[in-house]
Amino acid sequence: MLKPYVRPGIDDRPDLDKALSPEDKAAVARLAVRTTKRAPEDSADRPETQAVLMAASEPSVAAVAASSVDVPAPDMASAYLDMRDPMVSEDGHRPDAAQVTRLNRGFFVAAMLSLTPWIAMQTIALPQMVVRAIAPTLAPAAASAAQPATAAASGVASAAASAGFPFVAPLAALVIVGALVSVLANPLIGELSDRTRTPFGRRSPWIVAGGVVCALCALMLSANTNMVAMGLFWAIMQFGYAMLAVPLAAEINDRVPDKFRPRIERWHGIGVMLAQALGMVLGACGVIVDSLVPLYCIAALFAIGGIASALILPKEPSSVEMPNRGFDPRRVLNRLRPPSGRESAAFWRLFAARVCMMTGVSITGVFVWYIARYWVFPGDAAAAPAGLVVIAMAVAALVGTALASWSAGWLNELIDARQMPAEFVVALACILYMLGLAVAWMCGAWHWTSAKPVGMVVFALVSGFAIGLYDAIGLELVMDALPDPRRAGHDLGIYAIANAIGLVLAAIVGVAVVGSALQSYGFAALFPVAIIMVLLSAAIVMADVRHVAMASGSDADQLK
Repeated sequence: MLKPYVRPGIDDRPDLDKALSPEDKAAVARLAVRTTKRAPEDSADRPETQAVLMAASEPSVAAVAASSVDVPAPDMASAYLDMRDPMVSEDGHRPDAAQVTRLNRGFFVAAMLSLTPWIAMQTIALPQMVVRAIAPTLAPAAASAAQPATAAASGVASAAASAGFPFVAPLAALVIVGALVSVLANPLIGELSDRTRTPFGRRSPWIVAGGVVCALCALMLSANTNMVAMGLFWAIMQFGYAMLAVPLAAEINDRVPDKFRPRIERWHGIGVMLAQALGMVLGACGVIVDSLVPLYCIAALFAIGGIASALILPKEPSSVEMPNRGFDPRRVLNRLRPPSGRESAAFWRLFAARVCMMTGVSITGVFVWYIARYWVFPGDAAAAPAGLVVIAMAVAALVGTALASWSAGWLNELIDARQMPAEFVVALACILYMLGLAVAWMCGAWHWTSAKPVGMVVFALVSGFAIGLYDAIGLELVMDALPDPRRAGHDLGIYAIANAIGLVLAAIVGVAVVGSALQSYGFAALFPVAIIMVLLSAAIVMADVRHVAMASGSDADQLK
């Protein structure tokens, strides 16, 4: 009978557990190297996490993820740069087909459930809460000027211009407080989330707790009419939303393998775009029915969003065995340290352009409800027409952003084929946005009854397309301008602060402009100022082309 073939060195290898004596095993143990488990990379240092977080905060950035534009973040920890399996996630798990589908649907639904109530609160609910808190404290003449129908009936001078102005400064104060707190809340929650060790994982407890905190703050805001208390709960709500959004963005990098990440990020971006429209619709429905029920719906959506995000996604692995790293406040402050050096000059030019663009966008975005309520329909007693205009604007902006997402792919290919500077396309997007602002502004001067509503809807459509195109193409410029690829995540986090700075500047400029133009234009004066800021952004972007050309020319001279 033939014996099976014995592979030398493989099949005839002895069982060391049986062959070695206890003394030999002890000697081998003394020679063993004790290795410690490597701590996972901080979420703030991951470029793709910062890109997802930017998409969650700005639906126009979400158009980049939803489009087919290839804007890869310079991730040095990517599995494609070494010999790791791209089908295995960072936490060592290899998801099967069913789990990948569940991750895809989970992050899509989580984006919608978490962002929809936040948009409703920011755009409509918070301004309406300010109206409810301030209106009873106004003098009779000022109160009549603040209410459109009363002002029109009583003949208050410049009622169409001054209606709604008493609410502008308090709303701007809340916006400034929220923007400044969010700048600190995002890196703080990111650091705490990275170091959380629980049987339920690092991210899930924060997501659930964040939804509950946001729900409680929404209820407290709806029950308070004191501006100081509203400011306090609005600041706390910034931390609550950071607890919801930051770990959720980090979880995509933690749990999704590199192979499937582009597809899941695309569906996450689509969820953010839909949440933008649904949030404005939800907020507008609240003012149309004129009750607190929609505010309770917002609070319920926050709580459901946090819990459902943890339940829909596959169970997060335990983080108890993760190395215990202490919390260092200096690391949080280090996240806010800007890049320096000559190599960061291009980054700072794009940062300045972003600040100007977001200021121009936010000048009308912060006060969009007051524009619709007190400028588009200055003499209407009911808020329903203004609410319907906001709903139409939400749908139009969604269509515009979707068109930008669809066209950005082939437009980017055209840029590469023609070797056209991407800065030209970004400047063209700024010009389109200015045209949308000009249409809304000029329609306000017509005596046609439907001119203002139609102008606002056209503005929403054009601006949605323009800002989506601006970010889809402009983000590629930002990736190329990052000073150090090894610090790409940190620098993208700094770039995201431009959104908060633009929001603060828009609130300050809005109060100053509406106040100075109180007796003449009122909210209509916001549009030309927004045009100037967007034009300044286009000028800075085009100036970057000149700097790049000069740098290329000097390099060519050195080669000669």
